[in-house]
Amino acid sequence: MQRSSTGGISTLNLNKLPRPGIERAPTSTNLSRPLPIHRLEGKVVFITGGGGKVGVESAGRLLIEGCNVALIDIDQTALEAAVPVLKAAIPTGVPLESRLCTIAADATKEADVDACVKKCIQRFGRLDAALLNCCDRGITKSIFDVTEADFDRIMTINARSAFLGVKYAAAAMQTTSSPGGSIIIRSSIAGLRGFPGLISYSASKFALRGIALTAAEELGHHGIRVNTIHTSIIDTPGYKEGWDKAKLEELKGETSLGRFGSLDDVASVVAFLVSDDSRFMTGGHLKIDGGCVAV
Repeated sequence: MQRSSTGGISTLNLNKLPRPGIERAPTSTNLSRPLPIHRLEGKVVFITGGGGKVGVESAGRLLIEGCNVALIDIDQTALEAAVPVLKAAIPTGVPLESRLCTIAADATKEADVDACVKKCIQRFGRLDAALLNCCDRGITKSIFDVTEADFDRIMTINARSAFLGVKYAAAAMQTTSSPGGSIIIRSSIAGLRGFPGLISYSASKFALRGIALTAAEELGHHGIRVNTIHTSIIDTPGYKEGWDKAKLEELKGETSLGRFGSLDDVASVVAFLVSDDSRFMTGGHLKIDGGCVAV
């Protein structure tokens, strides 16, 4: 560093020798070929809750980047509606069935999840990543009004589906994907903070962190990574229902970036976690919340 005669401004001596230990060029300059436009070319991704908006948007992003996708949802009509939308993400002339598989099944039932994973392997030959995206928030209720059935229903949809997805996706990754794989569990900011009136939902979303952390520990030696993503309110019809206008304004005011999230905000992070760019990340919780939760 050289001191300028004009005062406190400093300039670098570009001819100075590097410090010991950093003589080499950055690793990224050692790439043997240009970075591909389709960085996920050939990867196979399994998505539960695939007929919902986040599932469809994520599937579209992954298809554009080169993935083959198995889309699973209990709602056959939602899957049928997703197909023409996703067809636009596949290059002209490429058969839709060569890139996309849709399966109507219940992700909370062990036999269904097992069968779905097997069908995915049968169709595409491997499994590299899974987005476990089943979600139901339920109706906002006081703790005193939540029934045992209410609580069990939300825990089943949100937490049991993730457990089964991890169990069967990881088993398939061990035998078909090399090296390892990536499991992404969609949680929520309600899995990082409490929300009055949403005790069942918040409990289920906190449970997903326990599933992810335990699975990350158990599956790491197989090269399988497990992370949660925590989304805030998404600015699209459906996701803002159930919140009154005053609460929505309050939540937006708490968001550092001053807006609600978009579907693409979520899909972009999903694509990153599927990619090898996130290869050293496991057991993490990635907030896609615009800064509304500080943890």
